[in-house]
Amino acid sequence: MIITVKDALRTTEYNVENTDKTSILELLRENGYSIPAPCGGRGTCGKCKVIVSGSVRSFISNETVTLKDEEILACRFMPAGDIKVTVKEEKGITTAVDSPENITPEGTGLGLAVDIGTTTVAAFLYDLETGSRLGALGKRNAQSVFGADVISRITAFEEGKGKELTEVIRKQIGEIAEELCTSAGRNINEITKMVVAGNTVMQHIFAGISPVGIGKAPFKPVTLFGDELNSKEMLPEMSGLSSVYLAPCISGYVGGDITCGLLATDALKEEGLRLFMDLGTNGEMALGNKEGYLTCSTATGPVFEGAEISCGMEAAEGAIDKVWAEKGDIKARVIGEVKPSGLCGSGLIDAVSVLLELGIVKLTGEIVPESELPATCRADYRIFTLKDGKRAVRIMGDVYISAVDIEKVQLAKAAVRAGVETLLSETGKSVKDISSVVIAGGFGNAINIESAVKIDLIPDIKRKVIWSAGNAAGYGAVLALNESRRDELKKIAEKCGYIELSESEVFKENYVRNMAF
Repeated sequence: MIITVKDALRTTEYNVENTDKTSILELLRENGYSIPAPCGGRGTCGKCKVIVSGSVRSFISNETVTLKDEEILACRFMPAGDIKVTVKEEKGITTAVDSPENITPEGTGLGLAVDIGTTTVAAFLYDLETGSRLGALGKRNAQSVFGADVISRITAFEEGKGKELTEVIRKQIGEIAEELCTSAGRNINEITKMVVAGNTVMQHIFAGISPVGIGKAPFKPVTLFGDELNSKEMLPEMSGLSSVYLAPCISGYVGGDITCGLLATDALKEEGLRLFMDLGTNGEMALGNKEGYLTCSTATGPVFEGAEISCGMEAAEGAIDKVWAEKGDIKARVIGEVKPSGLCGSGLIDAVSVLLELGIVKLTGEIVPESELPATCRADYRIFTLKDGKRAVRIMGDVYISAVDIEKVQLAKAAVRAGVETLLSETGKSVKDISSVVIAGGFGNAINIESAVKIDLIPDIKRKVIWSAGNAAGYGAVLALNESRRDELKKIAEKCGYIELSESEVFKENYVRNMAF
């Protein structure tokens, strides 16, 4: 049968054989189309929408239907004959790509530093002879079609898709490198050095090493890296590259992105007590100072990235990224000043904060009864009931936040705060002992600190000592292009301890206690 795929750039025909039990999503992925699927193609996130004409069979009912330009979930149907698929144009996502303008010159050729995040990939190109930055570029991680978080990637590896996962990320990095070099008027074969930072799972997958052991007790990785790997098979398009340096990890769930983040923020020069937080699909935290740090990781799910939320989306055009209260009602800002399409992570945190401020949501997370709603919130417009019977609050246009979404925010923020309080407990410290809070990651770079404090995501301390480090992992990876800084990375890893929260009764107690806002 023939599948004709059309996107914003091209129309391509594919001859497909034996599509039995192969979803349209999988076929698109196999042919190079990166369709958002935070749930990993399990039909729960509703993000892999495509427009289809032709005969398809449903995985749910097993019925064959003929469609004509109808929108469906690509993961829930398989072709039953020739079909035409139109892939919606993907809006560019907002990715933190801050990095130093210049580094210490070292060697010849070009240096490429890459931060492989679970959601996004950021890359930075430098002239090693002059130390000047030639470009930076961020894109959604092409592995996102396998699921939004590290557990879904581990599961995909376990299901025999490991080779594909590795090939996907290596290919994407090669394409990003080519794009950066072309923009700078240079050749990809001039890249002689490369540093990769990512969580431990992402680094395993990039290296072609199974991360399956990280997904189950005792959560043991095959390696903690901190060394160079041969690049000939990894990235054959970079003929000038002899090896790739992968940042040292601390544990299965505290990876090279954290050691690089600590390097970028001069963690081992800190005199007071610093709390370092990298908030994304996982919440990794480090508490300490120049004497060393105790680290932990807690699963927040992809909520902070806007995934698995009713109207959640990435920080792209159309996303509500800022919400505030004005004259007793809800106001919002949309990226690109267009019709709102959804809520990204920063907008979601703002929205929950505002709902608490206006009295629409109780500290327990419940939407208040209609009789208790503030008159300024126009209950007939703001509050409504979804088909599943759950109540929801309209933020702007057709974008809303449901009672279930609020509960997911509660679960994620409770996990983060419980992690922080467990670190404090283990070190014999309290919130009042914290002298600075550093928030890293794309989400951390975008959130409103006041909103994060209001929903109890981060400790309520003096605002002047809370600061955002942006893409600290990428920044640290850039610094590690200088081989002398790799000794510092190694020292950081050696001076970091780790506590496994799943085995901690203190964490469990803190988690339950922090469920309320």
